[in-house]
Amino acid sequence: MTRLPALLLPVALPVALLLLTSACGPKGKVQIPEGADKQWSQMDESERMQHMSAVVLPRMRTVFQDHDPKRFADFDCATCHGSGANHGDFTMPNPELPQLHSAHFYKQERKQHGDMVRLMWQQVEPTMGEALGVTYSFGGTIDCAACHVEIED
Repeated sequence: MTRLPALLLPVALPVALLLLTSACGPKGKVQIPEGADKQWSQMDESERMQHMSAVVLPRMRTVFQDHDPKRFADFDCATCHGSGANHGDFTMPNPELPQLHSAHFYKQERKQHGDMVRLMWQQVEPTMGEALGVTYSFGGTIDCAACHVEIED
């Protein structure tokens, strides 16, 4: 087994920690999303509705239907926003979605619903972040808690 020279040890740990923490931080960047003329945070309600209908909904429908065409055959606003979407209430996070246990990096959800967790982390968060022109993943604008109510254990 190869061992690091003693002189490198004080440097190796901080570098390793830096690499690990940078991998877990937000991804993407805040920018004007495709099809818009201003950032998401600067859009009024009407502009946001237009952008969601024209850009976000079609992209997210594709992501979910590619994953499970049967389960998400009727993908629409209510799929993510819940029944309130049918009455103009698009409040997020949505308590009708599965609630997540934030303890141990969502260990319970990763164990019970690994396929869905992978879909969220690998496709839903990046696609949504890019469609809105915002950051995504842990610490970003779009992360688990943007859509799901978190339960503290």
